[in-house]
Amino acid sequence: MTNFNKKKCIIFDLGNVVLDIDLNITYQRFEALGFSYSADYINKYKQSGIFGDIEEGRISSDEFCERMKQQLHPNVSNNDIKDAWNALFLGYKPERIETILKLKEKFKVYLLSNTNAIHIDFCAYNVPIVGSLEKLFDKVFYSYKMGMRKPDKNIFEAVLNDIPFSAEESLFLDDSPANVEAAEKLGIESWLIEDPNGWTKKFNHEISRI
Repeated sequence: MTNFNKKKCIIFDLGNVVLDIDLNITYQRFEALGFSYSADYINKYKQSGIFGDIEEGRISSDEFCERMKQQLHPNVSNNDIKDAWNALFLGYKPERIETILKLKEKFKVYLLSNTNAIHIDFCAYNVPIVGSLEKLFDKVFYSYKMGMRKPDKNIFEAVLNDIPFSAEESLFLDDSPANVEAAEKLGIESWLIEDPNGWTKKFNHEISRI
C-alpha cells in the first residue's frame, strides 16, 4: 500500500490514464489508407519504425507525413494522415481532471508521455476545466522533445534530474507494464493502470486522509 506521507509528487502517463485512447481506431484508419503493419507498428507497449522516430523527435511532423505517403494509396494528403493518426483520441473525462486538481493541492503533479507534435497539437489544448495540459500539470515531459521515450531508463532519470524530488518521493502511473517495470527498477513506486477510471476512485478514497 502506498505511503502517501512519503510522496511529494505524482507522475502521470497520458494515454489511457488521463486521456482515453483506442489504438485500434488508428490501426483501422491507416489500413484504410493503404498502410501495412508488417514493417512498422504501433501498440500499447511500443512504437517502432516511423512511429518510434516521431515519438523520439528524430523526424518532424512533415517528415512523418512524407514518409507515410510512401506506404499509402496515391493522393493521400497530410491532413488525411494526421486525421488517422489522431483518430485514437476519445477525449478527457472531467472527473479525472478534477482528481488531478485535488492532488495538485497536496503534491506536485507531472506528465510524462511518449508522444509527438501531431498528437500534442490535437489534444493538449482542449482539456476540460483548465484548458491545457500545461495548466493542469506543474510540468509536462514529452518524449519527442526529450529525444527519448519510455521504457528507456534514461527518460525516467532525466525527469528525476529535472524535478526536486527523489525516486522514493515519487509515484508513477502508467498503463504499460514495461514502463512500470522500468520505473520500479529505479526505485519509483508505480501503479499499473488497467482501468483508467480506477485510479480516480483510489485517490479520492485516500485524499481525505492524505
